[in-house]
Amino acid sequence: MLRLLERATMRELTGAVEQALAIGATGSDAITCILEHRAEAPVGLFSLDGLPHLKEVVVETPDLTAYRELTAHSA
Repeated sequence: MLRLLERATMRELTGAVEQALAIGATGSDAITCILEHRAEAPVGLFSLDGLPHLKEVVVETPDLTAYRELTAHSA
């Protein structure tokens, strides 16, 4: 767990440990997940401003028949 201090501050690690304990997760993997989740930046919206040619792009709906067949037999 001390290796997490290579990527996070003591304050960040303490907060992640406190959150993990609050939800009953005691493993270092849970703490790592919490740290990584907190470090993720929210995804911004993709703006088409200045890119009017992209408004004309149409993407066809994919054919999921093969996928449905695979999942139907895996049960």
